[in-house]
Amino acid sequence: MSAEQEDPIRQRSGKYRTLSLCHSSNWQADHENGVVAKNIRQGQRWADSSDRRKGLDSPEGMRTESSDERPRRKSNAPLAIPYTTPASEFLYGHSVVTAALKFSRRRFYKLYLFDGDSAEVRGQDREVRKLALAANVEVTRVGNDWLRLMDKMSQGRPHNGYILEASPLPKLPVTGLQPVLKPQATFGVALNHQSREEVAVNGNSSTVKYGTGYRRYPFLLLLDGIRDPGNMGAIFRSAHFLGVDGILLCTRNSAALSPVTLKAAAGAAESLPILSVDQTGSFIDNCQQNGWKFYAAVSPSSSESEFSTGRPFYSTSTMGIPTQEHACVMMLGSEGEGLRWNMQKKADYLLGIEAQRAGSGELDSLNVSVAAALLCQAFLRKPVAAEKMRPQLQDKWMDLRERTGGGAAPAGVDMGAVGLAPAAMDRLGVAADEQRLF
Repeated sequence: MSAEQEDPIRQRSGKYRTLSLCHSSNWQADHENGVVAKNIRQGQRWADSSDRRKGLDSPEGMRTESSDERPRRKSNAPLAIPYTTPASEFLYGHSVVTAALKFSRRRFYKLYLFDGDSAEVRGQDREVRKLALAANVEVTRVGNDWLRLMDKMSQGRPHNGYILEASPLPKLPVTGLQPVLKPQATFGVALNHQSREEVAVNGNSSTVKYGTGYRRYPFLLLLDGIRDPGNMGAIFRSAHFLGVDGILLCTRNSAALSPVTLKAAAGAAESLPILSVDQTGSFIDNCQQNGWKFYAAVSPSSSESEFSTGRPFYSTSTMGIPTQEHACVMMLGSEGEGLRWNMQKKADYLLGIEAQRAGSGELDSLNVSVAAALLCQAFLRKPVAAEKMRPQLQDKWMDLRERTGGGAAPAGVDMGAVGLAPAAMDRLGVAADEQRLF
């Protein structure tokens, strides 16, 4: 057959990547129905498509405008999590990101904001973006193609469309606390050794600032063996709310300050001074030599054990306000077993919460985060003005005088039992040698 008699519509090359047309003298006569033009348009679309399937070699496999597999928009999201530094952490959630930017105790690398539709979300975005720009943080707005990657950054937990890449939270390593001779706005620490990289994150200041609404000594929490990040975060949140001056973390057996813990803390960890302790026993000894008093949080039944003999046990109703007398550290132990016995032995005082339904069932304890909140409130409650306490003081004074016959105080009765500071007793005319009754 001659070339003029050949079908001039298509010629194949390899996998039909090109389309050639041949012209013959009877073109219009043989194809008046427009089939050739239709096939040409389809062939061009199929040949020019950037995402065509491999292996098709016939017009029936070509993709058309009515096909279900239309070309998709390329995603701008990277395939892997984009770390700026190997030590970077990804903070997630509106409250955590906002608190981190406000207190600015970290180095910030990049803020990812998911484009929201509602007016409320846009308002929150403006607030967070303003804080980020003030801290010279690069802000990246992302769309739906980033959602899967943002979920990886937040380890599958709710991020609310806010993810901040930052350096780890500073945790200053210490070996002891310096003496606090009078209530003031600072206290000193004895620093442990740090590498150059650790100094870049934690700093090397040996002075910790704390602020109070009234005159008192500093109060710190020592957390030992708390492994649940939810409990750890809840303790941080309560400590911030109630006015704790700092957190001491035992590094060997406590939960890490992971993004999960920080999310549970709702941003509270960003504002609290955090001190890390490696050798807990020697740390307690050093602090006690400098006048700090240690309170071990235990259950009332634990106060009767063999290693607690000789130390007073106080409940929240009988402890008074120790922060009016001296610098204090309260020690909290693990969720299941409580505070380790060797740390209880080192404590100056034992402290617990009296159950109002004792013996009524198997629930004889509180969650460690709930107990921490109740005990912190007892330490940090404000003393009542002396004049307002005059009637209560007179009643308690007369009661004790009757019970003691005007002599020595009965066993277990001291000034802390009624919650009055020595200064208040002086203003009410109580003699110095009789203040021990209170």
